[in-house]
Amino acid sequence: MRALLCFAVCLMTTNLIAQNTITVSGSTGTTTWTSNNTYVLTGYVFVESGQTLTIEAGTTVKGAPGSGVDASALIVTKGGQIIADGTAEAPIVFTFEGDPLDGSVAYDTRGQWGGIIILGNATTNFGGPAQIEGIPTDNNLAEYGGDDDADNSGILRYISIRHGGTELGAANEINGLTLAGVGSGTTIDHIEVVSNLDDGIEFFGGAVSITHAIVAFCGDDSFDWDQGYHGQNNAQWLAIQDQPGLSGDRGGELDGDDSDDGNVSADEMPLATPTVTGWTIVGVGDGQGLLFRNGSGGHVSNGLFANVAEGIEIEDKESPMDAFDHYLTGDLTLSNIKMVNCEDALDYDGTDVEDGDAQLDAYAADNGIEIMNGLDIDYQFNFDAAGQQATDPINVVSEYGSGQDWALGWTLCDARALFGAGVAQVGTSGEKHNVLAYPNPCTHAATVVLPSHAPTSWVLVNANGQWMRSGTAQETVLRIDTSDLPAGAYFLRGTDGNATWSTAINKRH
Repeated sequence: MRALLCFAVCLMTTNLIAQNTITVSGSTGTTTWTSNNTYVLTGYVFVESGQTLTIEAGTTVKGAPGSGVDASALIVTKGGQIIADGTAEAPIVFTFEGDPLDGSVAYDTRGQWGGIIILGNATTNFGGPAQIEGIPTDNNLAEYGGDDDADNSGILRYISIRHGGTELGAANEINGLTLAGVGSGTTIDHIEVVSNLDDGIEFFGGAVSITHAIVAFCGDDSFDWDQGYHGQNNAQWLAIQDQPGLSGDRGGELDGDDSDDGNVSADEMPLATPTVTGWTIVGVGDGQGLLFRNGSGGHVSNGLFANVAEGIEIEDKESPMDAFDHYLTGDLTLSNIKMVNCEDALDYDGTDVEDGDAQLDAYAADNGIEIMNGLDIDYQFNFDAAGQQATDPINVVSEYGSGQDWALGWTLCDARALFGAGVAQVGTSGEKHNVLAYPNPCTHAATVVLPSHAPTSWVLVNANGQWMRSGTAQETVLRIDTSDLPAGAYFLRGTDGNATWSTAINKRH
């Protein structure tokens, strides 16, 4: 039935019934965005200090087009809070204004709007208050960093962030999700960033942790940390680079500080020593899984890196402390990380230590860091010519790494069949029919006269492509109970194995 859901989302021929559209600019104030509306961000939209923006589960937020000073982004400033608490059944979707949410946008569409930026009061090693990248320096709402590692910027849960990263200038784009000086009191769980032009998720210092994060098809690095980031409870990270387009840099570009531009605290504290448990990286065949450099430590365990030329590189090029120095002091540890289709599992990059490679080879052998090409996973994938549907899904479920099952049912990646289901797609050929539901809009129920007498499998999804209910119709008339559904737009699609049909349903209050 998950295959039917993917087919329903990605090959829908009917148009989305329009919800109310609300344009937002400037400051949000303390308010609630509800799922019966679509919110369009125009320019930089700020949740300012003392304000709380609540976003209901199932809400869609879109960024208006524009670049440079006209880019659209949602920015939670120091002292502001966002409560965006979606569910697996009703995730909160951030995408660009032109996305009809019907599966027609190619998976690798990038740079169509900005992204989400959260600025907090937690510690960084920047050496003082900092101005977040991606926002003009004359904007006084873009400052981050402080002395409260327990700072609480709110909740992001079951969030899908799509097609962002618009350019502000040459080589200057917004990350999909930027977390700058964000404290550990902030909850971030079940996050998807798809096809951002720049990095997927980037940390600038702070102590926040993310659990269940998928970053797919981004133009640069999947995960990036810097400025003394030290979140201790990160778990289940999945990075998938764009194999069909051969796009993307590293699964993780891991820096300790901004030593290249001299902005570092006198004692370089706090150190970049985050912990990540369960990290899977699916690469494009060359490049690196993880690069530790510029004074970054960290503790990574239970990893699975596939289709990368070099699994992990540890640099020894900076003074006074680089990543290799943190390895020597125990502030950089790695364990139980397996590589598939990889040339070198763990590499030393430097000239100061003559036997650096030999030291890391011995460390790898002692800590379960190894190439294991016989591991039973499928890390190769492809999409159809339109970029709408995966034609060769992956399966990275293993005792190693993050797995993928937690990403099923709520992500765009799953809706595009990237993870498959072990079930053949149904109804992809044969006759296609548009049928009518009545009454429409409906309140308690909608009725559809089916084009076939054969038993028909059907699925109902909401405007974000999430499963609502499904079943098999034995009669030529199908009645769908809508009494418990939230008001909004829904798609209904079915097949008897040959012919397919579809219709749109609008549920009113």
